[in-house]
Amino acid sequence: MLRANVNRGRKRAFCGDFSEAQVMIRGVAMEKFLSKNWVCCGLIGLFTILIWGSTVGFEFVWDDSVLVVQNTSIRSLRNLPEIFTSVNAQSAELVPSFRPTRTAFYALLFALVGKPAPQPWIFHLANVLWHALAAMLLFLVARLLCQRLAGVTPLAGRITALLIALGFAAHPVISEAVCWVKCLDDLMAAVFVLSALWFLLQWKEDVRGYVAVLVLYLIAVFSKESAVPMAVIAFLVFGGIHNFSWRRSALFSIPFLMVAGLYVTYRHTVLGQSAQCAPISGSYGQSLIDMFPVVLQYWRLLWGIPPFCADYDFMVGMPPHSIFSAAVLGGAFLVMLLGGLAAWLWRRPQWRLCAFGLFWLGLFLLPVSNLLPMMQFMAERFLYLPLMGFLLALGVALLHLSRFRPRLIIGVAAVLIVIWTGTSLTRMGVWKDDLSLCFRTEFDHPGIARVEHNAVVALFRLPQMKGWRMDKPLSAEHAEQIVTTLQRARQIYPNNDQLTTQMGLTYAKMERWPDAVAMLELAAQQNPALAERWFNLASVYERIGETAKAREACAKALRLRPFFGKALHMKKQIEEDMKGANIRRQ
Repeated sequence: MLRANVNRGRKRAFCGDFSEAQVMIRGVAMEKFLSKNWVCCGLIGLFTILIWGSTVGFEFVWDDSVLVVQNTSIRSLRNLPEIFTSVNAQSAELVPSFRPTRTAFYALLFALVGKPAPQPWIFHLANVLWHALAAMLLFLVARLLCQRLAGVTPLAGRITALLIALGFAAHPVISEAVCWVKCLDDLMAAVFVLSALWFLLQWKEDVRGYVAVLVLYLIAVFSKESAVPMAVIAFLVFGGIHNFSWRRSALFSIPFLMVAGLYVTYRHTVLGQSAQCAPISGSYGQSLIDMFPVVLQYWRLLWGIPPFCADYDFMVGMPPHSIFSAAVLGGAFLVMLLGGLAAWLWRRPQWRLCAFGLFWLGLFLLPVSNLLPMMQFMAERFLYLPLMGFLLALGVALLHLSRFRPRLIIGVAAVLIVIWTGTSLTRMGVWKDDLSLCFRTEFDHPGIARVEHNAVVALFRLPQMKGWRMDKPLSAEHAEQIVTTLQRARQIYPNNDQLTTQMGLTYAKMERWPDAVAMLELAAQQNPALAERWFNLASVYERIGETAKAREACAKALRLRPFFGKALHMKKQIEEDMKGANIRRQ
């Protein structure tokens, strides 16, 4: 019996040693595997393409029409000098926006395809590839930063960097930036900021390396002004990562500030203004107060928590917030809490990278905080750069916690990435085309005026809606297609006078006069201040012989627009017809 117990003890000891050996072998194998940057970058790139690759089949949506489809400046590479010197070259419509690097890349994509019109697939493919590049660069930057943490093994640092990059690649809040062609500027700015930071973290105090960082920073700001805070990030890297004295850090940061100043001055010269518009809340102070509730929304979105929205324009029309309202106080408290936490963590070397991530988050939100008035309070694409800092802070915090329960922490991070991936796969379909974007946004967030307008515009671009003219014949089959489409649209937007008018005019072409009158009367009630609505109603009244009603409706149109040519002609025609009728009666 004693011998049996001894044998069982030896067996357990052997199994234990063997188990530990297996763990060590697996650890060595994993470390060898993850030690190759190209392997990790390949995994990140493949993961990104698997999630977002289907967007290559998406269409142009919303602002893509004026930035790409109608923008003649991208039709030739000969326009590159104008693209970097003129605001008119950025868009088919004059807007206070200067993104020359993005516009130049649009021109390159157009030239690569060689078709008469821009092809959406190559523009969407470009977005996916730029996002994949940003995720890979984030891994490289996070890996270098994690190497600075004392007491952290190289393997743990690389796994943390990999999880940070995968989380960024899959995060649902960046669906707008990846799926919308317009947002290439956000992706390009992020890539060049990360490239500059990667070189800066490896800088050996040589002139060539320093100049390379400044050049990358210059390209970043010319991609989008959201990259400007990189100048302050450089200061933090010099002082907190390279351990320079604060005076020396400030000295090395001056050229970055000069680049930022050069860009801001040049941008103002080209645009003729610095702010995009007047303060959207009526006054500068009130606009800043109304930004604090946005902080709470951004904090929720950073965690990937729905709901998401393609357009936050409804916030512009909301009543101004009181400085003592719960939303303002909550946002202000969160700002002070995160700022104080970052300052407190910065003084602790083992937590400095976590503080660096929080500073990154706050600094890259400054350009979209209405310090310079913008046309909107918030957008999900604005979180593309700040999200990197948030994930870096979260990853470093989890890395510290993993010393107690490593498998649990890695499991939590993996589950979070899986949830974000599933949410992104569901969310991206919103951006498939104009109708999907507008109608699905309407279902989730009803009542956004700009979404409704864009939905109606997209509806009239549908194949069955094209070619409709009042003076051209319409086949019965085509008319029924139009009516069916309009009926479905009116179920979503029953009070839209454009849809109601189009329905009435289509009924008129089908000679369904009672339906035409009912729809056009409703359209006039929905928008009584628009002369065209009364003119359309007068036209149908005249057609069916309701001369008195036609005269009344025409008079209403002329009261709204006294020099409305068509209405003046109709009034003259009605008066002549009534005079002729009186003569015949006599």
